[in-house]
Amino acid sequence: MRCAGAIIAMLALMPAAAEGPYIGDYDSELRTEDGEHVDCELMIERLEDLEVNTYMWLIWHNANDWDDLHEFLPMAAEAGITVWVYLVPHSETAFQDAKWPYSEPFKLDYVLWAQEIAKLSLEHENLIGWVIDDFWGNFNKDRFSIEYTREMVEAGRAINPELKFYPLMYYMQFGRRFAQSLAPLIDGCVAAYPRDREVIENALRYMNDDYAVPEGMGFIHPWDMPSQAGDHAFIVQEATVTDGERHSLTIAYSDDFDGPTEGYHVLQVRVNETVVWQEDVAGEDDGEVTVDLTEAIGDAEKVTVRLGVWDLQGVGNFGLMAGMTIETAEGLEMVTDVSDEEAWQRETRGSFVLEGADRAEGQGRFELPLIIMTAGQRVEFAQRNEEDALTERIAAKVAMALEFVADGRAEGVVTYCLDKTPGNPDLDAVAEIYGAFREEHMQDE
Repeated sequence: MRCAGAIIAMLALMPAAAEGPYIGDYDSELRTEDGEHVDCELMIERLEDLEVNTYMWLIWHNANDWDDLHEFLPMAAEAGITVWVYLVPHSETAFQDAKWPYSEPFKLDYVLWAQEIAKLSLEHENLIGWVIDDFWGNFNKDRFSIEYTREMVEAGRAINPELKFYPLMYYMQFGRRFAQSLAPLIDGCVAAYPRDREVIENALRYMNDDYAVPEGMGFIHPWDMPSQAGDHAFIVQEATVTDGERHSLTIAYSDDFDGPTEGYHVLQVRVNETVVWQEDVAGEDDGEVTVDLTEAIGDAEKVTVRLGVWDLQGVGNFGLMAGMTIETAEGLEMVTDVSDEEAWQRETRGSFVLEGADRAEGQGRFELPLIIMTAGQRVEFAQRNEEDALTERIAAKVAMALEFVADGRAEGVVTYCLDKTPGNPDLDAVAEIYGAFREEHMQDE
């Protein structure tokens, strides 16, 4: 390890911290042998190797992380690296599970966190923002309510108006409720694990308040609430069967869960009690389907149609927001507007709730910047992309995200937990992509 005097002398030759685009990395910090502290000198060395100009500093692994940040900031400034403080929410602390630590020292007092981060940012100009992980899953009246979110963001701005607050979001979480409730409170977003360009395009529509959502019905299971097998949320209507050889419904469906966990929540269409169509919420499966009801209807003149979500088995903590609309009904006389409360009865069991939604369109009230977070850690890459985590695939995902930055549509890219062990080929491959991008697009930084 190089001595402190040598590294500081070398770092003094580096440029000042960049204003953006932000090309960076998050977490996977290198620590001292006893694990009690971050090895700040080695971290700077590896971040320079990675060709980054920003780093998101997680405060969670050790009670000394906040103190170590104070040592890291001036070194990062000399290296031309901006820094974001990264905190965990209630759901990743002992508040929910005793085996998890808190972000120390201020734990769940996020107003105080905002104030202390803002004070520190006045001492170190390269500390430019803060992030809270998995924010949307904790954005509720008991944790981050609208009022509390506004209070904590404004607490930081009152001390440093330039301090940015970006929640960590997942791409399936961008929708009408985000645009109408959270977006007006924040300065931008970090959005994790894009599978393709399409999910980024969709997020940008909501972040730019430039979206259109048809009327429909929302089926919601809250986080932090257990369910039992057979819990459900359905809308129900009795339909009259008309003449014709074929009877079908064409349905548009979506949900906010894109992970691999399956066998719990499923979207369903039922005729009487017969399941005629089912789709697990696991995976990226939003779309449209035409469901043939002919066999289930048989010779009946009237049938009961149910649309909704059914739990195949109980689960301790699996929040969900799903939506369904009927595009067309063939061979049935029924009201296809699923938000019509007179035509459709509501049927729930367990913690499920139903919310009707009118057609909504963005009003162009805001245009929020986006930082794209790609999976740099191999385990996370394989899980989020459902393919083997090869070096070239990790680098290709970074290159795809950087295309949005080059076009001026994203503010930056950060890799999630890229392995910083010396000699790691993934870091070297990403460094090559970052270096080429900076040379072509950021020569004046």
